[in-house]
Formats: sequence, C-alpha cells, structure tokens
Amino acid sequence: MNFHPLPADWSTQRATLRRIATHVLGQARHRGDGLFDLLPFPGGFGTPAVGPNRQRVRLVGGSMFVERVEGPDVGDLTAATEVHTVAGSSIAALCAAIGFEPDPEFRVGGDTPPLGDMHAPIMLDSLSVQSLGEWYLLGQRAIDETVASVPDAQASVGRLWPEHFDFGIDLAARPGVRTNLGAAAGDAFDEEPYLYLGPWDSARPGTADYWNAPFGAVLTFAELDAADDPLGRAVEFFLQGVANLRAG
Repeated sequence: MNFHPLPADWSTQRATLRRIATHVLGQARHRGDGLFDLLPFPGGFGTPAVGPNRQRVRLVGGSMFVERVEGPDVGDLTAATEVHTVAGSSIAALCAAIGFEPDPEFRVGGDTPPLGDMHAPIMLDSLSVQSLGEWYLLGQRAIDETVASVPDAQASVGRLWPEHFDFGIDLAARPGVRTNLGAAAGDAFDEEPYLYLGPWDSARPGTADYWNAPFGAVLTFAELDAADDPLGRAVEFFLQGVANLRAG
C-alpha cells in the first residue's frame, strides 16, 4: 500500500472535512482577501498566507494551526502559532479561535455544503486528514509534471476548491481544446478519491478504453495504492489523456 488506509466511514469523514474547508478555512481566507480557494499541505490542507498579518490556517492531522506574522519589515517581526484540537470542537468554536463568527450565508458556489449545526461536536479521524493531504499533494505533483511536459499548456493556477473538494487546474491540450486535470476527494461518482481528466467539450479521441467516466477519465485511489510507482502512474495517466486530445 502507498497511502494511509481510508476509514470505513470515509464518506462521512469527507463530508465533515468539506464543511470545515468551506465554513472555517474558506471563510477565514475570504475575510483576508475576498477569495476562498485553498492549498494542499503535508498532512492536510489550508489557506495561503493572507492579510496584513499573513494569517495562514491549516488543518493537519487532528489539529488546526493558526499562524500569524506581524511587524513592519523582515528585521522586526513577531510570529505566533496557535494549535487547536478539531475532534470534539465545533465549526463555531474553530471560527472563534481564528477570530470571527461563521456566516450562515457564505457560499463557495452552487454546490456549497450546508453549514449545518455550527455548535455540534465535530467527529473527525485525524488519519482522514492525513490521507487527504497525501492524496492532494500526489495529484499536485503529477499535475505539475504534466504541465511541464505539455508545450504551451497555458495552465491555470492549481487550487483546492471547497465546493467540490478537489484540487485541480485546466490547461490547453492544443489550441482551442482545454481540459481539467484534478485530484478529487470522492463524490457521488466514486466515494473514494480519484484523479480525473475532463475535457471541456464532448470529443473523446484516441484510445477508447481510456475514457472510463461520463465526464472523461479517472484513475482510482485503489489503482494508485497498488501501483509500484504511484506518482509515475499518475503522470502517465494525465499525459495519456492530454496526448489523446492533442492527437484528436
């Protein structure tokens, strides 16, 4: 096995993490710079450093790290990190630890997960966070290597979207043909994580058996968990899809 095993209640854990990503981390970032996309980090995910105090909020394992740096210049800075246990806390308590009250009307898109009971205790397995962080980083590395191999890729910036809870980009396979590349945490299509390549149009050129999903192609968590070289296999998956689109 290449990854931490997924817990038996992965779909429940994933839904909990998606709520935290949206209503704690997404809202925290939005208050700093008006955006809400996130980044993968070792062992989890979180916000970039934003605002005048360069606040960064990360979910790593079973903890939430709130990091701030203040000062007029690099020669006169004060840095501070607060660590809060997530399991047994609540959405409201985590937001309060950062310094705000969650906005029930906050939206990250048409499929924004509901806030739910913001005071209910959070039930979270810390290994779920680690598994997801590992998965997103693998996807990011494979996507980066793919972009570096595609001439004039015109790739967008990689981001972790709370709405669908996936890390992804889009790029130009060739002029006029764009496709999404990403690492999903799982959803109604497949409860477990998967990598995906989704062309913007309906054409599916090249090897027919590559296109194994309604929206394009996927490579599953189980397939990569059993691979001798998961990163190499992930890069191969993305490059094969791009090659199919370039040839079409």
